[in-house]
Amino acid sequence: MRHWVNLALLFSFSTLMVTGVLAFTLPFSQTNTRLHVVSGVVCVVLVTKHVLSRLTYFRSIASRQSKAMGLMRKASVLGFWAVVLVASVAAVPPTNWLMDQSYETRQRTQIVRTSSLVGFGQTSPHQRIVVRKPKQEDDATLSIHLGYSTSLDQLPVTAAWVESTTGTMIETLYLDEGIAYGEVVPRTQSSGVDSVLRRSDVLPIWRHAYTIVSGVDPDGDIDGLSGATQNHRFELDPYLQPGKGNRFVVCVEFNLPGDTSDDWQEREWGQPSLLYTALIDVDSESPHAILELTGHGGGSESDGNIRYDLENISTARNIADLFLAKIDLPQPSASSADR
Repeated sequence: MRHWVNLALLFSFSTLMVTGVLAFTLPFSQTNTRLHVVSGVVCVVLVTKHVLSRLTYFRSIASRQSKAMGLMRKASVLGFWAVVLVASVAAVPPTNWLMDQSYETRQRTQIVRTSSLVGFGQTSPHQRIVVRKPKQEDDATLSIHLGYSTSLDQLPVTAAWVESTTGTMIETLYLDEGIAYGEVVPRTQSSGVDSVLRRSDVLPIWRHAYTIVSGVDPDGDIDGLSGATQNHRFELDPYLQPGKGNRFVVCVEFNLPGDTSDDWQEREWGQPSLLYTALIDVDSESPHAILELTGHGGGSESDGNIRYDLENISTARNIADLFLAKIDLPQPSASSADR
């Protein structure tokens, strides 16, 4: 049993170490995180088993009469670990330098994270659901159902966001994991095309809107001419308050690189990204709104502007099955109903 524990501990620790290095140097990955967490749990169980089988040894080490490890050595071990903990918490050198080498720090201007109030999942192989809950219980909840054609072998790269009625981005609600942590689209997300595609190539309309409000261009540079105004808020919450005539626009842009047609024959690009939109009236009697095809991103000539000429869009129209937005108003409490 002892040899089994030792070998299992070696393998689990090795996996924990490798996935830790990958998490430090590469973009976030659910697969890598899953491996890291599971390996960590297995390590804890095996180390616990290892320690319990050697309680006599640790008791002898902890004893004041221990000759193997004197008081000064024990103090030095505790002191060393205390220094490591304090340095890490206080972010003093060299711990801050070490963290500056991580992918998260180096690519912080490129990483896009949605609000903690946004939840999303894949209810079936060809359906996604995005839910934006409000901060206040008395406000509305926005949910977006993304239904794609069941004939697709892989889902397109997708972004979902909300804009004001004047066209200013309010908040990004969903961005595919493959492009949320870097500007370059992974090959698995670009249909196996050999050339390197970027977010500004695949989802140009979303990227252009994001550049305007964030002030960070596709190269990661700070654009002094862009950026949100002082009064702009990157939060949907004020728009989710019922009874105030709030209206906003839900936008979904998707692209399936390599989806060529007679009018769009460049293999690297295929047909351009498509934009679907719906106007949401929080106080409307109907809680549902169907997102309709509005325009496209221009393909290889994209500059982030919306093109409304849709005559040359053919098979790409069949990618979306049903995109539906829904506003759920809070239910009145029993005490409120009694009054």
